[in-house]
Amino acid sequence: MHLKRKQSHRWMWLVPLLLCTALIAGCGDKQETLLYVGQSDNWKALLTVIHTADGKEEQQVLRLSYKSADIDSVYNVRYRLAGLAQEVSGSEDDMNNKSSIIHRTSCTGCEQRREDSTFTVTVDWSPNRNETFPVTFVRKE
Repeated sequence: MHLKRKQSHRWMWLVPLLLCTALIAGCGDKQETLLYVGQSDNWKALLTVIHTADGKEEQQVLRLSYKSADIDSVYNVRYRLAGLAQEVSGSEDDMNNKSSIIHRTSCTGCEQRREDSTFTVTVDWSPNRNETFPVTFVRKE
């Protein structure tokens, strides 16, 4: 009986060490996410900006959604997002029953976006339609 108690004490230091290691590892992986939203008569934009835990990289995800149910009339979509380190732009020939367009970018060592950052989205689409609207900060996660 005395031998069992001695062996259990021998491993008691391991439990607090494992808990501290798990806590430190969990804190190190924390990243910051900023959400920006804007909309026009026909489009809605959601911009998600993610700062890595070490602050060296920023990832951006732009999601453009057409607000009307008449998605079949949308073709030759060209879009631009101004306000990041580099202007983001892209195109889609047609929406092909997509609910949204998603564009991902990232930069390393660039100036990171903050709550007061502002962006402008311009969307051109079929035939001769064009809308420009601001995208502003809504929350941090």
